[in-house]
Amino acid sequence: MDSALDIAVHRHDQVVVVHPRGLLTVRTAAELREVLAKELTEHTRVVVDLDGLRVGRESCVAVFPAVLTQCGGWPTAKLALCRPDPAMVQALTTRRVSALVPVYHLRLEAEAAIDSRPSLVRVRVQLPCDIGAAASARRLVRKMCPKWQVDDGVKDTAEFVVGELVSNAVEHACTDVWLTLERGSRGLRVSVRDGSPVGFPGPVQRCTDPLGQVRGRGLELVESLTTAWGIDAQPDGNTVWAEIGR
Repeated sequence: MDSALDIAVHRHDQVVVVHPRGLLTVRTAAELREVLAKELTEHTRVVVDLDGLRVGRESCVAVFPAVLTQCGGWPTAKLALCRPDPAMVQALTTRRVSALVPVYHLRLEAEAAIDSRPSLVRVRVQLPCDIGAAASARRLVRKMCPKWQVDDGVKDTAEFVVGELVSNAVEHACTDVWLTLERGSRGLRVSVRDGSPVGFPGPVQRCTDPLGQVRGRGLELVESLTTAWGIDAQPDGNTVWAEIGR
């Protein structure tokens, strides 16, 4: 059985420093996630000192972006990592953690940069299968875009796109939907996932003729307004995504 982590928590100026020591495994990652979620919810700014935290299972470093998204994403919650050993650096790089959660050599660097926007910011919400889902999705876009310094033109386009994609998912899948909104170097990316087991063929495919498979005149405008879009189909549901340039 995995040994529990030794997790120290203390305040340093306006930042909470969480210092876990031990082996990062599936079980201890869950333990660490609980602590981080509490501190992010209560104090917003958290730096994780990785000195003494060893990689037991590489995939477990996903706990850091996962808990950040769980707590509302940047800037609702702000998380940075520091002082990783070489094995931890390799795991964080392989799993692309540093795009969402910045990694620094020194703790003072992490504390000083805690308010800086990461290169990729993300928010994810679950929406009920009802007629109000699209309106809730548009409100999320209006809320997050100013915080992420997104131009008004892109924001307006994203509002329309997210409304169409969520409406389509609610109408055709008849399940709750999960909306993910991201801002990266190429602009905004909107993803809408449903829980319908009946979907498009193939494990993961780019939709080459979306309008032939997804109905609705509004989606013709989605195609014209976005730089790319498509459908990722899985046995347990489909994700329709769209990218909107900066």
